[in-house]
Amino acid sequence: MKRKMSVIVLLFSIFMYSLLTGFAPLPRAAAQTDGQPGEILADYAGVVRETSPRSDGIYHIDTPRSIQILKELHINTYYYLVWHEKTDWDDLKNEFLPAARDANINIVVYLVPPSESTGVRKSYPYTTDYIAWSKAIAQLSLEFPNLTGWAIDDFNHNLTTYTPEYMARMKQTSEAINPKLVFTPQMYTDSLNESFLQTRGAYIDGVILAFRDGIYRNTQVYESAQQQIDNAYSLLSSYNLPLYWMLYASQLSLTPANPSANYVREVVQIALDNMITGKIKGVITYVLKKNFEPEPIDDKAYNDTGYLNFFVGAGAPTSAGEYEEASQKIRIDRKSDQYALTFQTMDHGPNSMGYHKKQLLIDGQVVWEQDAAEIKTDLQWNTINVDLSPYLSGKRTAQLSFRFYEAKPVKNFWTYAGFDGLQPEGFTVENGDFADTTNWKFNSSSAAIIGEIMQYDERRAERAYGQTKKSYLTYGLYHSIYTADLKPQLKTDLADKAEMVMDHYFAEKNRKAINKLRQLKNKIRVKSGREIPVEMAQKWQSISDELLTYYESEM
Repeated sequence: MKRKMSVIVLLFSIFMYSLLTGFAPLPRAAAQTDGQPGEILADYAGVVRETSPRSDGIYHIDTPRSIQILKELHINTYYYLVWHEKTDWDDLKNEFLPAARDANINIVVYLVPPSESTGVRKSYPYTTDYIAWSKAIAQLSLEFPNLTGWAIDDFNHNLTTYTPEYMARMKQTSEAINPKLVFTPQMYTDSLNESFLQTRGAYIDGVILAFRDGIYRNTQVYESAQQQIDNAYSLLSSYNLPLYWMLYASQLSLTPANPSANYVREVVQIALDNMITGKIKGVITYVLKKNFEPEPIDDKAYNDTGYLNFFVGAGAPTSAGEYEEASQKIRIDRKSDQYALTFQTMDHGPNSMGYHKKQLLIDGQVVWEQDAAEIKTDLQWNTINVDLSPYLSGKRTAQLSFRFYEAKPVKNFWTYAGFDGLQPEGFTVENGDFADTTNWKFNSSSAAIIGEIMQYDERRAERAYGQTKKSYLTYGLYHSIYTADLKPQLKTDLADKAEMVMDHYFAEKNRKAINKLRQLKNKIRVKSGREIPVEMAQKWQSISDELLTYYESEM
């Protein structure tokens, strides 16, 4: 009865609010899709800056180089961040927008909210006056039609600023100048709900959702992506609002490292699969780096290029007794009179004792334990020596395990711990330097704790860019065919073949992708000048040739 009454009170409050303010909440509609594939292939931030400062002492955006790299990425939309330098807005107006227009790239201006307007970094010149921003961006869009919208970061963390009344003023200001200008706040999955859409949905034109595995907040696990896309699409489509999906291609704060190139590939391709079905209108890569320099921040291994890592993300809830472990079967030298293990360990995170424990186990028995807060110097490797004679004497084999254990439950206590440089005495350990991902098996009792052998990839940024470029172009060929003005039967046949090319490539079945792409290319050649305009056929042939080069290079 209390639950029913609270719903009635909420609905009455919304009704009275709309009468008093004149801002009516957006009515729900039946969830539906027009079946049209998403069209926006986008990138956010990560531009290249000039190598020397100008006369004002600032390293301005290198517009020619940035535009060249964005064209090579095969995007059609770029989310331009105004934040790093006070000159970003002027660089956009005077240099970047006209160059993007000439390159057929649309621009969405991306601003930071009050929570990120700290110190010297702000969205200049209007900082947190978003009424002024809505006016300035709308006016600029009249001069440059390729300026199609604007967005604000971490919107859901700043709702005390973005009240319905304030958002109504933002929308009214921009609409009075350019009613076609699109406003999309960036949010996170757990904050997108009925309450937000009922009170603020009328003043937005869609939502950018940044994927980070929901409450587990990481850029290592992506199995939850499809369910989150389904949930967000279902909710937003019932308000006739599109979904834009943002994917981390660079490090998320309070995580162990940049997402791997494989992670970037997988989450981009999951998004593109959902672009085909129309669940996602646009996919956006978050800070896809374009200078391809090594990223020493990821090079944390004690030696070689890898180490064993356990991680609990910020805001990830755990229960006492939960754990993640990495194990292997060890072979014991029965002739030895001494059994011991020397290894290196480190951790990083808040130093509060009694919560996270690092453990070494033999056959399920804890033989060493250290609180993750015991080492006060973050990321500093420490040498540990453990006498294993009482646990290995007389045995031929045993199971050795490193475990990350929750002694107390946490709600928001991120940390990660590492192990490396194993030196066994009296027994053999395979891959004790974690130089690759072999030999160790992982077992977990909690989705909140992530265990993996973390590898430093000096070419990570280049690989992530390359994987995104190939995936975007693969989807771009399909979308170009799907939206072409051709006879329905021919278009359906070509689009089906292009979709099969994408399916095979995303499944890493490159030989099948190559064969299907050659079939598609041959059909386009045969129909060129007859049922397909020559210029259109030449464009598709050129894309196909580029894709064939990419696919064959991966064989």
